[in-house]
Amino acid sequence: MRVALWGPLPPPDGGLTRWMRTYLDAAPAAGIEAEVIDTSPHSAAVDAKSRFRPARVVRAGESLSELHRLLARRRPDVVHLCTTLFWATARDGLAVELCRRAGVPAVLHLHFSTQIIDWLRALPWPTLQAVRAVLGRAAAVVALAEELREYVQGLVPGGRVVYVPNPVDTEVFHPAAAPRASGAPLRVLFAGLITPHKGVLELARAVLAVDGLTLALAGPRAAGCPADYARRLDEALEALARQGRLDLLGEVPAAAMPEAYRGADIACFPSHAEGLPNVVLEAMASGLPCVVTPVGAVPEVIEGEEGRVALSVAPRDEAALRDALRALRDDPSRRAHLGAAARRRAERRYATRTILGEYAALYAQLTSAAR
Repeated sequence: MRVALWGPLPPPDGGLTRWMRTYLDAAPAAGIEAEVIDTSPHSAAVDAKSRFRPARVVRAGESLSELHRLLARRRPDVVHLCTTLFWATARDGLAVELCRRAGVPAVLHLHFSTQIIDWLRALPWPTLQAVRAVLGRAAAVVALAEELREYVQGLVPGGRVVYVPNPVDTEVFHPAAAPRASGAPLRVLFAGLITPHKGVLELARAVLAVDGLTLALAGPRAAGCPADYARRLDEALEALARQGRLDLLGEVPAAAMPEAYRGADIACFPSHAEGLPNVVLEAMASGLPCVVTPVGAVPEVIEGEEGRVALSVAPRDEAALRDALRALRDDPSRRAHLGAAARRRAERRYATRTILGEYAALYAQLTSAAR
């Protein structure tokens, strides 16, 4: 199966670029021959506060030209378009139309969940109709959360809208061979962009309030953070640093992230909004007990046949976050139980072989229908 994969490659490293990398690594074993059309502008010389950046506009035109040439010369069986909608809707709508004219099925893969629903609900009626047209022209739409699948299906009743979650490589991300030394402070790991909506300020304050914990931050600080937020975050981090309870790892290379998880005792992702965060899947596959917030597709991820495999607290609830971390600190058996259950769930539902198999089956259905 020859697939043209449309989406951003790093740098920078983020959720969607991690998905791209995981897909490309696992595709050959699933019988998928993927060719990438990289949509990332790879430019730092842009206004961080604006979504309509010159580099993005230029790259959009280049990406569409690449897709047009690929459809004309090598004609893939399927085009898999990774999108977040928002500013990219016009670009991706043109990509879908190019595929339709070439007679090649286009899969439109939505890489946010509740954020997309909120955005769609707020659109003026004429703009919403334009977005509906883009969604309806795709041969299939992939949603990362069941809630988003149901909402989009309501917008395009006659369309094919399917739920396929993100994959995680459970061979790369696996538990440590031996537990960390007892008696040492427990290491709480956050991985991701340090920005207000990721809840890092609440996490830093919660760790500061619970003795016996250290905080490891694996990720860069976002440009353009509000000054008041930056000041309060710096105060909390400096207090942790004075006590020797802070490890600022910075932007960790993707190849080093598995060891970062295996060097932790607890993973914590207290986001205010998410799609389906890869870091949660990676921490689960690494056998870590997790503290999360019920945003985006996270509730679906942590609930299954294994029961609830993580502790869940409300977004922005610093007291609840503090209590959850304290509960895990005080109960080693609970940490072990949650970590083992999370690992089992990651292996059963989110392993790359499972998810890529679902994509391969979808592609086969679409190509059969197109004949």
